[in-house]
Amino acid sequence: MQPPAIPPISAAAFAEACMTDLRTLLLNQDTQGAELFDSPKERLIFYRSEIHFESSLLAERTSAYLSSQSFLMIAFASSMANSNPEWGELFRLVVPAILSVLGLITSLHAMPGIKSNFDVIERWHQKQSELLQLEGRVGMLPNNESALFGEGSSPVGGPRYKRTLLFSLRTPIIFSLVWSAFGLLCLALSLMD
Repeated sequence: MQPPAIPPISAAAFAEACMTDLRTLLLNQDTQGAELFDSPKERLIFYRSEIHFESSLLAERTSAYLSSQSFLMIAFASSMANSNPEWGELFRLVVPAILSVLGLITSLHAMPGIKSNFDVIERWHQKQSELLQLEGRVGMLPNNESALFGEGSSPVGGPRYKRTLLFSLRTPIIFSLVWSAFGLLCLALSLMD
């Protein structure tokens, strides 16, 4: 018994089939080749929703972090202003130092979470950019959907969306420096007395 004959196809049809398979494979790397999206537009909508979700999560983390830091700042300032003649000296020596160490520790612990959120957002932006470059070039996406908020043809990891995330990335570093300075200030003031 002979195997069924494979019908001949033209080189152009073969190249088109291979290109479609390659395009599908490249776009589905994050899903390990599973076909989850019917069209590039659905994939773009999904990527944008993930970027929005991760950006919201980053904003919530930053907000919670800033709330904790503002509480610690108020407590630090109040403890430094203590002028009780009986126990004020010891209080000003111990409590502000503890608060500055606590502020430094919370800042150091906030950095990895905020950085990982940034990395996830950056990865989704990269996937979106790859999709727009690949599908936008062959006309799969309409022109009015190829740009995201004026990003246009800026490169992957371009400065536009990163600038919006720099506040969240820099805040723990800035507060770490501030708490270190406050801790040194407490030490210097206690040694001067």
